[in-house]
Amino acid sequence: MTPEMVFECLVVSDDIQVLSLMKCALDRLSIDVERCANPVKGLELLAKRDVDLVVCDCKGAPGEIELVNGVLTSDRKRKPTVITVVDSPFLALGAKSAGAHVIIPKPLTRESSAQGLKTAYSRMVREERRAARYAIMRRVLAKNQRGELVPITITDISEHGIGLFSKKKIDVGELLSFELALSNAMSITVQARLLWTRHSLGGADFECMSDADRRFLHGWLASRVRRN
Repeated sequence: MTPEMVFECLVVSDDIQVLSLMKCALDRLSIDVERCANPVKGLELLAKRDVDLVVCDCKGAPGEIELVNGVLTSDRKRKPTVITVVDSPFLALGAKSAGAHVIIPKPLTRESSAQGLKTAYSRMVREERRAARYAIMRRVLAKNQRGELVPITITDISEHGIGLFSKKKIDVGELLSFELALSNAMSITVQARLLWTRHSLGGADFECMSDADRRFLHGWLASRVRRN
């Protein structure tokens, strides 16, 4: 974990033992913890803010599986990792069907909470690295939907998209097509849709890329992570 990776967790439970054991495990990994006793209230909180991890205590009360499902089917591009703590095989099946990443059976112990969180933590780090942007500063000629050439500078890149600088105004929603050299021997061809602009800066998400180019980008980004 790099120093700038600060994770946040919402624990949804009214069980003192679950809260205590999970907080101890989370504190050991320096993960910031917020608690909420009610799954309905928890879903409301998650609609207003982003967290990296959700721990949901499933005892069969209304709203628990709905919370898990709501978190993982939201339209947010970056969804949290979800741990469920369950007290029956039936609830474990429901949590698995809803898409929970880690399922811990009760009775919860210090060992099971630590092991479950270790699994979740590994996934969180992978997701953080996938979303991380790396500075590249490449000048390219992009073609817009009208066939016009627009000179832009790619300032950073992730698996999901790019940051860019352009002296020429580009409208939000514009689809840009261009080739981007990531090494002396390899360029990728992408289409990226502009999501936001501020002054001469902007951010775009990849909309179309071949499987081969996506694999190369994934490997290129992974090599940047290993060097850091």
